[in-house]
This record gives sequence, structure tokens and C-alpha cells, in this order.
Amino acid sequence: MAMRESFRPLRPDLDKFLFAAVGPEREGIPLSMVSALTRLGLDPWDEAGRLSSLGKREAVEQLARLLAELPGTSRPLAEAREIADRAVEQLPKYDNSPSPQPPQARRAYRWPTLPRQSQFLTFCVVVAAAALVSIFLHGGFSLGIGFP
Repeated sequence: MAMRESFRPLRPDLDKFLFAAVGPEREGIPLSMVSALTRLGLDPWDEAGRLSSLGKREAVEQLARLLAELPGTSRPLAEAREIADRAVEQLPKYDNSPSPQPPQARRAYRWPTLPRQSQFLTFCVVVAAAALVSIFLHGGFSLGIGFP
């Protein structure tokens, strides 16, 4: 009986590469290539497919640069090349066709900021709203002059 489409692996030919150990993580647990590529903001299967279409030297070099950028680790490029060399051996094939540009790891998400004028206006609206709520909660506006 064949597996339903939703339960089939994405690319079983890439499993050896994607589940290869990159190095130790916290508490000695090995970090897999799929986790490393995900932390860099890349789709692991797309990146593995892209690397498998490159020549071995180019694939090793591009993967080493990515591994050296891995957040939370301080790995020299020479060590990253050794890891990349072992990992690239696990890719299904090499093709010597011209290579596309290497991907850039996504930078950490930054919350959007408003321009200064908008920040000031937002502040004024918040202060005015707080004043109105205070007036409402304390029973109205009184100047304390003595008028009934």
C-alpha cells in the first residue's frame, strides 16, 4: 500500500545530508543540518537541493560560510569547512552546472518603528486618552473654584 501524499517524506534522497550532525548543541545534544539551516532562516530541503546541484568544492565553500554564520556558535571557517566537507559527501549527486548566488541568512526580525512625528502623535493620543479615562473615573472635571 502506497503512502498518502501528505505522509511521504519531502525528499528522501536528502535525508542523509539533512540529518547529519553538524556539531554539539546545548548539553551535548547533536545539532542536525536540518536544524542549522532552519536557524539560518533557510528552507532545509530547498537549500540541500541547491547545494546538491553545485560542484563539490563550491557546495563545501557555500555551506561552510553558512555554518560559520550559525547563531549561537563561534566556529572558525576552517572548522566549518571540515564539517561542510563531511556533510556534502552525504548529498545525492554533484552537478558541475553554473551555480546560482549563495543565499544570505535572514537577519533577526526587528519590530517596525514609527517615524518620530508619528511617535510623538501616538504619545499625545495615549496621554489624552488617559486623561479622559481619569476624568470619567473621577466623576468629571473640576477646577476647584467653588462653583456648584
